[in-house]
Amino acid sequence: MRFWDFSTKALATLLASVAVVSASGPTDGDAIAPADSAVVKLTASEFESFLTENPLVLTEFFAPWCGYCKQLGPEFALAADSLKDTHPNIRLAQVDCTEEADLCQSHDIKGYPTLKVFRGTSSDEYAGPREAAGIADHMIKLSLPAVQNVQDLDSFLKAADSQTQPFVVQVFPSAAHKSAAASNETYSQLANQERSRFSFFSIAEDDIISKLDKKVNIDLSGKKPKYLVVHPGELDDVRVYEGELEREAFIDWATSAMVPDFGDINRDTYLLYMNSKLPLGYYFYNNAEERLAVDAFFKEQGKKFRGKINFVGLDASQFGRHAEVLNMDPEVVPLFAIQESSGGKKYGVNQTEHPTGPSTKVITSFVEDFLAGKATPIIKSEPLPTQEEIDAQAVTKLVTHNYDEILGDYSKDVFVKYYAPWCGHCKKLAPIWEELAEEFDPEQIVVADIDHTLNDVETPVVIEGYPTLIFYPANGEVNPETGFRKHIMYSGARELEDFIKFIKTSAGTKAKKATSPKAKKADVDEVAIDDEDDVEVAEDDVDHDEL
Repeated sequence: MRFWDFSTKALATLLASVAVVSASGPTDGDAIAPADSAVVKLTASEFESFLTENPLVLTEFFAPWCGYCKQLGPEFALAADSLKDTHPNIRLAQVDCTEEADLCQSHDIKGYPTLKVFRGTSSDEYAGPREAAGIADHMIKLSLPAVQNVQDLDSFLKAADSQTQPFVVQVFPSAAHKSAAASNETYSQLANQERSRFSFFSIAEDDIISKLDKKVNIDLSGKKPKYLVVHPGELDDVRVYEGELEREAFIDWATSAMVPDFGDINRDTYLLYMNSKLPLGYYFYNNAEERLAVDAFFKEQGKKFRGKINFVGLDASQFGRHAEVLNMDPEVVPLFAIQESSGGKKYGVNQTEHPTGPSTKVITSFVEDFLAGKATPIIKSEPLPTQEEIDAQAVTKLVTHNYDEILGDYSKDVFVKYYAPWCGHCKKLAPIWEELAEEFDPEQIVVADIDHTLNDVETPVVIEGYPTLIFYPANGEVNPETGFRKHIMYSGARELEDFIKFIKTSAGTKAKKATSPKAKKADVDEVAIDDEDDVEVAEDDVDHDEL
């Protein structure tokens, strides 16, 4: 239920970390735009007057030493230069926060670079791409009316050709003007609310609609409006929405329709795929030649299975580690794997059987089996603990194979530590956790732990860091949304007495003391804590420490 959330966070972290590495490498530009560029350098003394004089300003708050800023700098300057002559009403500006600390603080700048769109002195967070063409396109979109009314087909086709991102078109025949007036108003409201994400067009003239019919090979006439998502250069292959224009349903559809039939997932496209809520088929490749060899195939598959599954490419030289999250071997590439969006289960083409990568025929068959519910998920689990291991420690060791059984015994309180073996805070907590397990009758209070990096298990919340401590009270009410007992997140101090007090006040059982605790291991080794693994935190720091 929460694999998807955890895995997508892992991918987001990986994408960001690769970007940081890239941003510190030899291909860096300068964070500060060149003096001869169209980017305006603003100081506190001129900031407000500049915003007042210019109707639309994209401002980058940055620091010269910041790796991300160095990566963005050249793209930002190129975008400004491309807009200078064509759209002089759009200005791009920079504020150096190492020199204008008070100004940055007044705008609540917490990280670099932060991009804000200003209309006068009012601002919104910038939510667009971070490469030159995308920045320019996004700012042009923001400069236009929320809905662009099409007056003639040639102008529309020209505007469509200039788009670098998919866009939405309302087709509103005259026969629908009276009966669907409310839908037209809803469309305008949606456009205003979502203009930072999508471009919106509207065609209400019958002669233009009849000409567009022939371009898109779809009958657009009728007594109801139709809504299209058009990808740049693909006017003959539009996505069509004919349902009632209800906000949530339409935005969900449009978000999925914006996804290309096949494209690479990276820092700029990550949210597009995550927000589509469809299973994701990953193709990991080694080089551009391997990527090109499957491009047409995956585009065909993407078109064939629209609305059922999305397909993405991942450059294994940069993002190969994500294969481990999908329970695949990152050293055996090309590879193909699928992850569900609901439940997050992972499925992969057998790498032992296809050491040089699966053929398109194998991938087609695998996708069809997955969609038919015939594919077997890859479930990662440590072996069940042996009796000797069980007898040697008071803490109950959870693995995928016993997790549901132990958490499913509602007659017992279960306190689980989700940890990672490399986590310094987890190592420090280990001996205290063992002492805690020895304090209580295991028939009432189960103190358990699980290596979250080696076991695929469902959790009622997204595990964002380690250790995460979750208490499941005995005889507790089951949350129908998660399928778990209603849980309690532990966020107190990590000392034995604090844990004991917490259990006594939270337990659904009587929390009896242990009468015959498990025998301790004869010689319990001290848990080694490497200085490099451990990071001291303040007492009031939140419990999610390391990821």
